[in-house]
Amino acid sequence: MPYYSATFPGSRESIHEARAWTQHVLGEALGVDDVVLVASELVTNAIRHTTSGLPGGTFTVHLAAFTNRWRVRVDDAGGPTEPRVQIVDDDEDEVGRGLVMVASLSSAWGVLGARHARGVWAEIRAPPGNVTDDCGIGARAVVLSETGRK
Repeated sequence: MPYYSATFPGSRESIHEARAWTQHVLGEALGVDDVVLVASELVTNAIRHTTSGLPGGTFTVHLAAFTNRWRVRVDDAGGPTEPRVQIVDDDEDEVGRGLVMVASLSSAWGVLGARHARGVWAEIRAPPGNVTDDCGIGARAVVLSETGRK
């Protein structure tokens, strides 16, 4: 099972960086766009709703590939509220739709941890016949941990 992780500063600019990193690691396989979108929504939530989004905060994106699915998890510094799907009635309100999108694109998702440290994960099924030996994760990725080790 290929596995990669990267830690980013808890700033809005890091949303784009985390998306680009996810795309780079997973490559161009069919179904990867859904994984990138889910990762982006989880990252956005970590920055907006947890202490990871405060000055000096960080979050970590984890990617794992299995023979028939991808798993993405975003670890953050936690916050006062639990992640939950919100039903939004107003078609013009774009806030509060992130976990609705995550739930609709994922075969399963959940929350680990609590107020002081949390991981939100989702599994996205790979389209049939699309998974290769490396499950869509390219060997070209370079991943840095919090300590900067490869």
